[in-house]
Amino acid sequence: MGRLEPQIKIIRVAAGAWAIAYHVLRTGKDTFTLTELKGVACGALDSALADGLIVRLDNGLYRANIELAKLYASLLPRVPLRGRRRKEIRALKECTSEERREAAEIGQAWLELANWAEVHAEDKKEPPKEIVEVLERHGIEVRRMKMPNGAKVVVAKVLNYYVIMDWNMAKNTPKCVKYSRLGSDAWLCASTKDKLYWYLKLAPMPQT
Repeated sequence: MGRLEPQIKIIRVAAGAWAIAYHVLRTGKDTFTLTELKGVACGALDSALADGLIVRLDNGLYRANIELAKLYASLLPRVPLRGRRRKEIRALKECTSEERREAAEIGQAWLELANWAEVHAEDKKEPPKEIVEVLERHGIEVRRMKMPNGAKVVVAKVLNYYVIMDWNMAKNTPKCVKYSRLGSDAWLCASTKDKLYWYLKLAPMPQT
């Protein structure tokens, strides 16, 4: 196959912003008080404000962007990895927001699937049911696939991105190329460009 330059795709959003987006869809409202939003996000609203997920109105209330909320709620909440950002992990444990705890559960399931796939991609074992159920509850499908180079992989489908799972996907932003075998708008993604080239038997782009 020829050369192709993968694109970086964002599939994670800040956990607080994800929690707000999930809350917006659950309530069906578009206007909220500051107290309500802080309670949902368990803290600062900086990320949600910067991204335009919410805007402050003249009367002190906040209005949500419904379409952006739909997108954010279909992506992955970004959660701290074990051993990192201990202050954030401690704050999350003390948080009583159902939405933020849901974000933590999804993020943890993603991390566990990445670690599981690193060990079991080539065997016939099925991913742990408890991990799959959490992800599929939020529209993230988990399946096995065989790549053009013959490798067997575990794939998690987020929107139209088919993400090949390995331990690097616990932290890396996926690198993706169009993959018409899975649909006209499908993208195949891996944790690094080199891995994606290897799976697809593509020639890497020359260094400039």
